[in-house]
Amino acid sequence: MSKFTRLYLRVPQPTTLFGCISLQTGTELISLALVFNKVTGVYGLLAILTGYQLSLLQLSTYVYSIGVLGLLIFLIPHIRRQSPFECLALAWVYILDACINAAYTAAFGLDWYFHSTATDSETRPSGLTSTVMESIEGLKKESAIHGKVVPQETAMSMIFIVAVTLIRVYFSLVVMAYARQALQKYMQLMIMEGPGVDDYDGPFALDLPDGEGRRGRLGRVMVSFGRTYWLGHLEDNGWSGNTSNRQRKANEPGTLAGEV
Repeated sequence: MSKFTRLYLRVPQPTTLFGCISLQTGTELISLALVFNKVTGVYGLLAILTGYQLSLLQLSTYVYSIGVLGLLIFLIPHIRRQSPFECLALAWVYILDACINAAYTAAFGLDWYFHSTATDSETRPSGLTSTVMESIEGLKKESAIHGKVVPQETAMSMIFIVAVTLIRVYFSLVVMAYARQALQKYMQLMIMEGPGVDDYDGPFALDLPDGEGRRGRLGRVMVSFGRTYWLGHLEDNGWSGNTSNRQRKANEPGTLAGEV
């Protein structure tokens, strides 16, 4: 079972974006696209100045978008620097946003399904991408015109929504792959130059410089979910083992870091 899991249930690890763009550039493009999507949260809050009353759900989506936008502004410059902590945090931000976005898509899709005669005067939440919301609004217009759901338009819109969701999943895998690459390069550098790498918490172990303070605690939390994915490269290349053993072997003559 373990061999089957290792071979067939492993998380996909893309090496490029669409087969032609490097992971670094792809991660930058994906992050910038998310920035443009979250900017709508700023314009959504401006609706309050016009006297428009926002529901609690709408207000929460706008505040959430602004919060994600602030994190992206802080984390994106670290993509080129290949900072392991920030790249890992960016991956988790994108993963969580994709999950929340999928939940909003399902919620508002069901809302449309059960209230297909609703008017178009509702303010669309910024938590959803514009393309997904245009599809849902298209379904609402068709329902208002024809009085019921039009099968062909419904099928096409649903297929489009599913396609957009699958693209978000693929983008998540790309951002994760780049964060994993940056983290493992940093760990290899630590093995070569010291003080070594912990085989459980990676560079965020308590006895390592990157494991100190809040950053260290947050780093250990982030690698604890999917530890075999983020740190699996240690085992695949014989890097596992305690820190002192790795450091001793790295310093032996004729032995390269990562060799057993």
